[in-house]
Amino acid sequence: MTTPGTASTAAPLLAAYRKVTELAETHAPALDKAARTMATSAWVGGGAPRFGDELMERRKRMQAAFEQALTEIADLITRQGENPPRPPRLVSPITVATAARSAFAGMDIEAMERLVAELDRTGHSLPEAGSKLNAECVAVGVAATAGRTVGEAGTWAASQAGDLRKRMELLKKEGPAPFAGAAGGTGGAGGVGADLAAAGLVGYGLFGGFAPDGNGAGALLARAQTGDTEALGKVLALQREGKDAGLAGRVSAWWRMLDPAARQGLIDKAPGAVGSLNGLPSATRDSVNRAFLSLEEKRLRDAKADLVKKRDEHLRLPGLYGRSGTVPGIEVELEKYSTMLARVEAVKAALAEGGRNGRPPALLLGFDVNGQGRAVVSYGDPDTAHHVTAYVPGFTTTVEGDGEDFKRARSTWDQVDGLAPGKRTASIAWLGYDAPQINQVFMPDHSVASDKAAEKGSKELVSFVDGLRASHQPDVPANLTMVGHSYGSLTTAKAAVQRPFGKLADDLVFVGSPGLGVGHARDLGVDPSRVWVGAAPDDQVADLESFGGNPYAPSFGAKHFQVAPGGHSNYWKDRSESLRNIGHIIAGGYGKVNPPLEPDPALLYYLQQPVPSE
Repeated sequence: MTTPGTASTAAPLLAAYRKVTELAETHAPALDKAARTMATSAWVGGGAPRFGDELMERRKRMQAAFEQALTEIADLITRQGENPPRPPRLVSPITVATAARSAFAGMDIEAMERLVAELDRTGHSLPEAGSKLNAECVAVGVAATAGRTVGEAGTWAASQAGDLRKRMELLKKEGPAPFAGAAGGTGGAGGVGADLAAAGLVGYGLFGGFAPDGNGAGALLARAQTGDTEALGKVLALQREGKDAGLAGRVSAWWRMLDPAARQGLIDKAPGAVGSLNGLPSATRDSVNRAFLSLEEKRLRDAKADLVKKRDEHLRLPGLYGRSGTVPGIEVELEKYSTMLARVEAVKAALAEGGRNGRPPALLLGFDVNGQGRAVVSYGDPDTAHHVTAYVPGFTTTVEGDGEDFKRARSTWDQVDGLAPGKRTASIAWLGYDAPQINQVFMPDHSVASDKAAEKGSKELVSFVDGLRASHQPDVPANLTMVGHSYGSLTTAKAAVQRPFGKLADDLVFVGSPGLGVGHARDLGVDPSRVWVGAAPDDQVADLESFGGNPYAPSFGAKHFQVAPGGHSNYWKDRSESLRNIGHIIAGGYGKVNPPLEPDPALLYYLQQPVPSE
């Protein structure tokens, strides 16, 4: 009979320890490559962070399971009077150096394919390793929990590989060009071609199963997918709140993965809602909104004709309305419909200017006749442009106005195109909020003397810009410049504060500003060297300092550019110094921006002298 501590008694334990060590050294690092791929690619947003956390947790548990098995076998060896072998090092940190990414940058498709391949390989190897580990543990009287943990890690990896592969294939099949260059994309600048996918598609498409849904947007989009237009309306309500910076990315992924029949069904049921969804491809929004514009025009003209007929019938009633020739209640309604039709005509006129004088076609990115009206027109496709700029107007702006706001966007496009040959430009007129009006001066929530209209408008502006970034083709390097004029500068500034670290824009330009609501340029979420201010010497609005510190004071920290005299509304005058400087900023020609002229010291000295008495 063998006594405790003899070699023959410890031999099976030592043999098991060696076999488990071999299994651990082979399989404990099984999820390392996948984890490193997630970390190196710096995927953010949507479900990517949660997927990465889950992957790291599975890796940690699996490695801990191998360590647990070795520790328990080593304890048994020690009890037999033997010294167990030195344990292998199984846990290694995942450390990578990652470069900062522009918000317009895409995600590496090859990395995604490597990730799927690694998970697939691990999904086949770890269950078998878990079974072998379980057998070794049971043979020497150790609990089988470690083997089950390793096997579960493999089962999880296999299920994720299958899910990710299905999502990738669906994304690749759906157009237009969800993966730049891989499915009819531009192949564009930078030579990266088919190597990139839009960040939102990765976060909410590829890793959609892990995406958090705190505001219920995911559930609402799932309902909308079935044709539920009420759910779609609730998504638009979330969009107007501007709180969720990832909403446009989620919408972008959802739309691209949506069955074509489901897309068309939603367009047929609610074209206005679909055309308002930030994150959809700009070409899609334009197509839907143009059709909606035509439908609205017909609806409004028919309704107005019915009212005219009704009024005429009332006027034929003897003596009821005297000789005034009007029916007061109906006249009010007719005026309302006339205003809404004027908005339709203004948008049609703005769109007609696209494609003229060398400009690209205009795209209608948003339209609504109700309330004060909404219209967002882009000259050039922001999804494929290298230089994207959005102009935010201010006090008294209306869609049905004189067309000056759309003209300013066109003048900006003309200027930038001349300064950046070979680069594509998109210049957007964003009439997407209720700008204060003259008849609202004494209305606290809408007065130009209050910042409430700017606060509300800024939420819609950040959502719109989130959509620009979500729909932009990732293989085209781009720079986004926001230009705020008058009260629109306050709206733009408030939007910048809500999307810090350059998530609203790469450059901020303010002209004729009554104040930005902050005390220093650095409070706007971008480097102060990328905050630009200009004011005409005779612009009285720029002297008001109504909101926060004076943005034109040297202490504010912004960059100044030269503007010639011309009052409050001539910053976009053809061949003006201000328009030329704005164009250089948008085109990235910062060294060509002319600073304000320094006053002549001798003249200043002369003007400061007392006037001699007679």
